[in-house]
Amino acid sequence: MISAWSSSSISARQTTRQFSKTTTDKAAKETISKMKETSDSTSSLSSFWKWYLGPREMPPRWTLPWYREIVLICTVFAITGSSTMVLVRPAVSKGLGLKGSLKDGPWSYRICSIVVMTPIYATLLVVVGTIFGRHHYFRHFSVKMWSRFGIPPEMLDETYHITKKNFRKW
Repeated sequence: MISAWSSSSISARQTTRQFSKTTTDKAAKETISKMKETSDSTSSLSSFWKWYLGPREMPPRWTLPWYREIVLICTVFAITGSSTMVLVRPAVSKGLGLKGSLKDGPWSYRICSIVVMTPIYATLLVVVGTIFGRHHYFRHFSVKMWSRFGIPPEMLDETYHITKKNFRKW
């Protein structure tokens, strides 16, 4: 009876160990699979952002994809320019209290409009370009615009001189 009891307790211990090992293995496998799913979704998300924000190859000229790209770029410039004017006019007239227009207004209105318009335009250009999936192109364009005002391009974008060589001008 003692031997039967000890053999049954040994088999019970083995069963318990196997059960705990099985549950531990299952828990470990579930944890590993969750980590893989998270890392897969994280890596797929990061790879999506790299693709979405990264540089794009310009299609060959005079092809249908090239025309689509040109229409998209012109659309971004149109939206940005219109939005900038919608934001700048009230900012200058209400915020600074200057009345007028760029054509007929006083010189103070013209100068303030240009000073306020430049940073808003550069920022909106990058934002709208990013929404349309051409972040890299419009970021380079914005950095180039700021560099014409005397700000070193390296201060805004470390890779400017590398991308400048590949930046296609039409």
